Amino acid sequence: MEVEARIEGLRRYLIHSDEYAVVYFSHVDDPETVRQAQLSVDALPKGLAVGDAVRITYLIGVVAAISRVE
Repeated sequence: MEVEARIEGLRRYLIHSDEYAVVYFSHVDDPETVRQAQLSVDALPKGLAVGDAVRITYLIGVVAAISRVE
């Protein structure tokens, strides 16, 4: 399932020299609810920033990918 969303916040952190991020986002059809996902920064679009329009791909209810909407 794919859902249009907006990035609300990013928090990067390291685990044994590997960089990860908690990504806070809201679905376009439910802007009042802020959700979160934890992903490797390698799985995120380069230069992702607060306010960016993105597409969230879910697999069995878990965020599998985040891609930028052009």
